[in-house]
Amino acid sequence: MPPPNKNNPAHNEDIRKYVLKRDKMSCQWPGCGSSMNIDVLFLLEAEHGETDEKPYYNNGVTLCPKHMEIVNLHDKAFGPLIFDLIQLVEFENDLHATEMMYKEILKS
Repeated sequence: MPPPNKNNPAHNEDIRKYVLKRDKMSCQWPGCGSSMNIDVLFLLEAEHGETDEKPYYNNGVTLCPKHMEIVNLHDKAFGPLIFDLIQLVEFENDLHATEMMYKEILKS
């Protein structure tokens, strides 16, 4: 499941839907897994030239309210961790897709 196309005007909403589906609507904080009131924490890609336009989001990760608050209170300290966490979730997603592909090949 590749991330959405950046040229789409609804890119940010598409990224939100992509992240929620990829993360199976549960908190990705190591050891948590809560599915209550989760939200998406986005990685900002680039801001537009004009101040009234929304920035594009590159990717994100789903977090429960408790872990979202921790990250927001300590954003500079947790920034690298969140980036690594998103990469880990993407890797796990790719690994699952590859596993399913090989299982289909072996069935043939």
